[in-house]
Amino acid sequence: MATTAISLSGLNAASQGLAVTANNVANANTDGYRAKRLDLEEQQEGGVQASKLTESQEPTGPGSSNVDYATEMTSLMTQSGAYAANLQVMKTQDQMLGQFMDMKG
Repeated sequence: MATTAISLSGLNAASQGLAVTANNVANANTDGYRAKRLDLEEQQEGGVQASKLTESQEPTGPGSSNVDYATEMTSLMTQSGAYAANLQVMKTQDQMLGQFMDMKG
């Protein structure tokens, strides 16, 4: 799989992970809500993809959810870092291609 496609799969997975985290935080005060986690799967040709969405089995308190803000913030930092890293790979590849094209010209 080409570097661009691998990085794009990472960007998509991080974006989906951010959406799940945002949904958890938005529903933190919803009675009986169970936090969700996005599981990723490595693709054989490179990159990752979302494989399934699982519900946390942690108990919920009466009149509340089981969303833990510390867990959500950790997830947010992880997903943001993955997004930034994959974006940097794409930028670097673009710069390299630009330099190659300048050399050919």
